[in-house]
Amino acid sequence: MQFGVIVAPTIKELFVEKIVGMILSGKLENGDRLPTERELAEEMKVSKTIVHSGLKELERMGFIRVSARQGTFVANYAENGNSETLAAIMRFNGGKLDHRNVASLMELRLAVEGQAVRRFAEEHTDEDIAYLRKMIDAIREWVPKKSYVDRHELAERIFEFHHAICVRSKNPILPLVLNAFREVSVFFWETSIRLYGITRSIEHMENYLEMLGSGQGEELLKYMKQNSDFYLAQTD
Repeated sequence: MQFGVIVAPTIKELFVEKIVGMILSGKLENGDRLPTERELAEEMKVSKTIVHSGLKELERMGFIRVSARQGTFVANYAENGNSETLAAIMRFNGGKLDHRNVASLMELRLAVEGQAVRRFAEEHTDEDIAYLRKMIDAIREWVPKKSYVDRHELAERIFEFHHAICVRSKNPILPLVLNAFREVSVFFWETSIRLYGITRSIEHMENYLEMLGSGQGEELLKYMKQNSDFYLAQTD
């Protein structure tokens, strides 16, 4: 049996998670002023370097705003956030979002991947199909070797399969958009694996490949929509 490597979070990651948790739980509200870096370092028993670096990351994620003259304030993350903000919210909520946000993300996924599968189905080469086939075969070979299949690792592999479709759709922007939501997408694929099981999840990729190879882009879009509707119904 393989248990995998335990990776401990860094002090900076713990600092960021602490502040994010205080914001999302309402202990810190939009507009609240944070203590100075020196005060935070002293109170939280970490170095000022850790605090400075952590605040920079929180600012990038849209949770805080830093004013050189006024100080550091809790920001409206709904207005200023990005995909990293969304991933942090999902981690705080145990990988869950409310139904409206899940539905919105599914719409985004269908828009991005929908365009990718249309282009791929119309313009793919034999090499493109062979590349996707190799990815599926690698997963099929990998699964039986595991006494316990890590859903997160399988979700990562499924994401790479969908990302490869975007890359080989020959639209250079689509894979960048999908990659921006990588962490969120992997969360969703993990949930999908729990709903469908490992065998059915791999069969979904086989169905994708079959329809793409035969140029059935629109049929694949309908299939994607059916799966999205099922996902939303089960996670409501």
